[in-house]
Amino acid sequence: MLIALDVGNSSINIGIFGGDGLIWEKIPTHPLGTEREYASKMGTLLRENRIEKGDISCIISSVVLTHTPVLVTAVRMLTGHGEVLQASHLMRMGITLRVRVPEEMGTDRIACAAGAFALYKSPVAVTDFGTATTITVVDRDGNCRGGAILPGLGLMNRSLETGTSKLEAVDLNPAVTALGDDTVSNIRSGLYFGTAGAVERILSEIEKETGCCFTRVITGGGADQMEPFMNRSVIRRPHLVLEGLQILYEYNRHS
Repeated sequence: MLIALDVGNSSINIGIFGGDGLIWEKIPTHPLGTEREYASKMGTLLRENRIEKGDISCIISSVVLTHTPVLVTAVRMLTGHGEVLQASHLMRMGITLRVRVPEEMGTDRIACAAGAFALYKSPVAVTDFGTATTITVVDRDGNCRGGAILPGLGLMNRSLETGTSKLEAVDLNPAVTALGDDTVSNIRSGLYFGTAGAVERILSEIEKETGCCFTRVITGGGADQMEPFMNRSVIRRPHLVLEGLQILYEYNRHS
């Protein structure tokens, strides 16, 4: 059995891969909990799904460095041993990082890229609609060429509130039209159609620059809301980071 932990800026995704597939739960990243609290949370998830502890392995991806050692210790408390594989740009991943500074690339993006390429075996572009909206592309030869980063829906929403004197943050509701008829609907139009338009323009330009036509995959907490706004056909995989971590673990389990 494998526990995969994806520690993001807004949430921690806990994935358990067992005989019945993936069991998943999301908890807030902040405030930081204790080792015992996280171990208890994972233990409860196992019990609620009637999963025997048995032989547990773990892989963790974290972009929040303050949380990493706490969660590593929590897993060790739960499993009773010290083996926790931490995702990094140095591991075997089934793709090659053809970027200028590989160590700067988030391990969540690495997991998404490796997972999507392994699943679809074709040039692939992953858009992760999270705290930030990230685009990560892998070409036909398995080279991860980089991508783009822009503010996520929530960040843009809050920036309008904090950076202006009259605008307030709105409820993120995707039931919008491009033509807003009041301030709230204007903001929602800008958030949803603006994000979709930015992503599609970036991907179109990347396709021109690389000569690749990418399979487009979307993931992250905002993927379900953003899918209807995308003009090109996309594949939604809500748990791609966790699936990618499982694939990375398989590549590196005997290292």
